[in-house]
Amino acid sequence: MYHSLIYVSRSLLVLPDQAGEIDRIVEGSIERNAALAVRGALIFTERHFAQLLEGPSAAIETLMDSIERDPRHERVTVIERRAIEGYRFPDWSLAYWGDAGYMDLQVARVMEKADALSRSEQTTDLFTLLHALARESHRQRGPIGRPSRK
Repeated sequence: MYHSLIYVSRSLLVLPDQAGEIDRIVEGSIERNAALAVRGALIFTERHFAQLLEGPSAAIETLMDSIERDPRHERVTVIERRAIEGYRFPDWSLAYWGDAGYMDLQVARVMEKADALSRSEQTTDLFTLLHALARESHRQRGPIGRPSRK
């Protein structure tokens, strides 16, 4: 069974090391997600992370255990977790657009209201945003990471 999970968190990364750490996160995530058959999209806003993950249930749980222990962020808040039929990002181990500081306010709002988000518009809006960024990144740059072997 496949699951989809969206989380938000507050970044603990500081300048001038921020860009290098993000590169390490993206590179490591591409490899790890491919090995776990996980797909998804990541937004970094300079103050927050927002990520959508999808894949086999056990792989998502393994990945989230690691993400929750990562010292580069705090307040990891799962805002949606649900069963899905199959991959919605089949061509990606990780879609990453780049610095998305202009989206910080939207991600911050989601974090503030996380307790009331199980079926809210903001969760849907965040998914839509992640999905749109993944499509646009694919259009401009091609797939990041290893393509699906589906």
